[in-house]
Amino acid sequence: MRTRLPLQLLIVFALAATSAFAQDASGGRLPSPTPAKPKPTPERTEPATKTPNTRPPQSTSTDRIDGKWLTTGNDFGISEVVFTQNGSNVTGMITWADGRTADLTGTFAAKRLRFSFTTSTGETASGWLELSWPQFLGGPWKSARVKDGSWTMSRIEGQWCLDGDRNRIRRVTHDASGHLTIVAEDGTQQTGYVDGYLFLNSANGPIKGDTLYPRRYRIEWANGTAWTWCGR
Repeated sequence: MRTRLPLQLLIVFALAATSAFAQDASGGRLPSPTPAKPKPTPERTEPATKTPNTRPPQSTSTDRIDGKWLTTGNDFGISEVVFTQNGSNVTGMITWADGRTADLTGTFAAKRLRFSFTTSTGETASGWLELSWPQFLGGPWKSARVKDGSWTMSRIEGQWCLDGDRNRIRRVTHDASGHLTIVAEDGTQQTGYVDGYLFLNSANGPIKGDTLYPRRYRIEWANGTAWTWCGR
């Protein structure tokens, strides 16, 4: 005869069976399924825009060659040259030691003066001069008479400080023959000349400027003193 189980026992057996299916083979509880996270939507990025450059262009100071220069040590001949500069346009007067003169015109750009001149005797010539250092110009020239000439100039006229002391300024001028006149800070005068090197006249004989350093604005004298450039 089949025995009927009470309803309460049937409910207990049903709960136990459900619990058995919720276990894996090793007796561990299976993890409850985790709902998949939605993939994040990538943020929309706008293409980078360049900020317009509103700064004004950088200005550079123009190198100047106006003023008086002295031809030194080459086949051009001893001469004094006075340049007048207006922007990139340059005019000049050349005066040789022998009395000849010439009118010069040219254009100065990128530290180079391209020029032509006509002498008082009717000779024409052309060439270029480069401002290698603030105290030095040099370059080639040619004419009907000279096919491969050279021309170098030094800026000697101006103010020079004795041993770099701005309270001891020597004001130097020269003429077309290279004769120098030097006025010290106390008003006393001294003379000199250019003959390949610079020389100062003294009671004990000429004092040689051992080296003219146009790049360093400096003249070193044989008596141990030195001049440094203080401007025009």
